[in-house]
Amino acid sequence: MNIGLRLKAITLCLSIGFYLLSGVTAQAARVNDKAPDFSLQDLHGHKVTLEEFKAKGNAVILNFWSTTCPPCVAEIPALNALYREMKANGLVILGIAIDSSDRPVRELANQLKIEYPVLLDGEKNVYFDMYGLFGQPISILVDRSGVVRDKFIGQLDWNSPQIRAKVQNLLKGR
Repeated sequence: MNIGLRLKAITLCLSIGFYLLSGVTAQAARVNDKAPDFSLQDLHGHKVTLEEFKAKGNAVILNFWSTTCPPCVAEIPALNALYREMKANGLVILGIAIDSSDRPVRELANQLKIEYPVLLDGEKNVYFDMYGLFGQPISILVDRSGVVRDKFIGQLDWNSPQIRAKVQNLLKGR
């Protein structure tokens, strides 16, 4: 293992250890539980809550990502296409960027022409504290009533028939 990978692994382990020792009790988002509501700012400075989409009866994909994560960035074009195709049916995708600075998020969002809302969670309050997540990308499927129906860790092929079927079922309330 090269020295760069070792340092990243050590840093990750130390970060997780310090986080666990900090006494913060994260509530992991579990399948079949109500998705914790949150409030984050989008790239335009507007406050966005999960509750507002539930109130409108939308199904929501929460996609936690960062600009420094190649698999995260690789998913964005397919998520854009999925959003364009299914937003009229009530699908909302919220790209929740966990970068500590919003500048690279803005640059990448412009470069890739992200069409769905991008929210800023630079302090990772939603990511760590509310959803108890580690790793990226992580996608959470929330049904129209606000219940977590699926959780995926790692890059997904949003064009695969299996994932498309899950999204269609989410829109149908299953």
